[in-house]
Amino acid sequence: MTTAAEPAPTVADSAPFGADPARSVRTTITQASVERAFAILLAMAAVGLGVVDAPAVLQQLPYLDPVWGPVVALALGASFVFVGVSAFVQRVAQLAQIICALLFLVALVTWPLTVQEAIPSTQQPWPWWFCTVGSTAAAMGFATWRATIYTAVVPAIYVLLRLTPTGGDAGLVRALLDGVYTALLSGAVLVIAVVLRRAASAVDTAQSTAVRRYSLAIREHATEVERVQVDAIVHDSVLTTLLSAARADTLEAKALAARMARNAIDHLEAAATDGPGDVPPVSLAELRARIADAVGALAAPVRVVPTQVGGVRLPASVADALASAALQAAVNSVQHAGGPDVARWVRVEQHGTGVHVEVGDDGRGFDMGTIPAERLGVRRSILERVAAVDGEASVDTAPGSGTRVQLSWNPPTEVRA
Repeated sequence: MTTAAEPAPTVADSAPFGADPARSVRTTITQASVERAFAILLAMAAVGLGVVDAPAVLQQLPYLDPVWGPVVALALGASFVFVGVSAFVQRVAQLAQIICALLFLVALVTWPLTVQEAIPSTQQPWPWWFCTVGSTAAAMGFATWRATIYTAVVPAIYVLLRLTPTGGDAGLVRALLDGVYTALLSGAVLVIAVVLRRAASAVDTAQSTAVRRYSLAIREHATEVERVQVDAIVHDSVLTTLLSAARADTLEAKALAARMARNAIDHLEAAATDGPGDVPPVSLAELRARIADAVGALAAPVRVVPTQVGGVRLPASVADALASAALQAAVNSVQHAGGPDVARWVRVEQHGTGVHVEVGDDGRGFDMGTIPAERLGVRRSILERVAAVDGEASVDTAPGSGTRVQLSWNPPTEVRA
């Protein structure tokens, strides 16, 4: 149960670059969504026009071949039903669209062979009512160039049919008007289909590219974090232990070196076994106690300044980074700032919903610009270690002015969809 002293983790806590965009932003257009929308619209048009114009088809059956006429009409009607079903079964949508377009073309081309008696000039051949359905099915099911040819051929064939007696002998003007109307409507559907498909394809390509780049960035970030952690552990635990052991010439120094060796082994084992979520959050009081225990084993005294800390709790990885960086800063102070007469302190404070840690001394100080690149203490063990957990670290020092290492961390702002 989450309390005021232990805030619930936000979406941004689980991702190194904030919230995953794919979780908070809904893609508005994709290839799959466009194809599904087209399938639904075509199904509505095919089934709706088939039901509405069925009486007109039945009215013309007496003028048609008693076998071929009903067969063509029933086959085209069955293809309309198939198109309607494909709206719910997306994997057969293209097949249904191709069958519908081909059957309509067959009905249109074989119309002169289907008619036994010329239809009245006041009527239109029943395929006219389904020209748009056939052209739309072709635009959905065929490749663009095939759909373009289909959209151009169907109006031309219809114009020729309307000029013949079997097509009603409508006259050139009437036939051309019907053909142009069909061409414009079918062409508009084809243009809309091509434009939306290309736009959806571009969106899919951009999204896949973004996901690929995000995955690469995640891997690079994880590699960098691991490198910083390993470098810091090697410097803080291994090298420091080896140097202490090499300089140990008394029983107390040897005992300290042995204790540091045990701590180094513990750090290496923890780094190898700990995973995300294995350790519960850490309070500021626990963080201060951990730092106090660590600096208490140093060769020179380091005072832990008593301060009021609230109920803020830190992720375990953040607490580990701050504690290790603070210890390394204290170790550097003991080794380089001067003897036991130098005042050294550590202060842990709550700043808002975050934490601020200061490690300081009034010793000799140093020039940051003179630190060799191969030295890992400040760069890896302090600055990069804190930056790896999205914190901030800075070193304020100058020769003769002492040193103050400032470490701070604030929880990331929650990303709202």
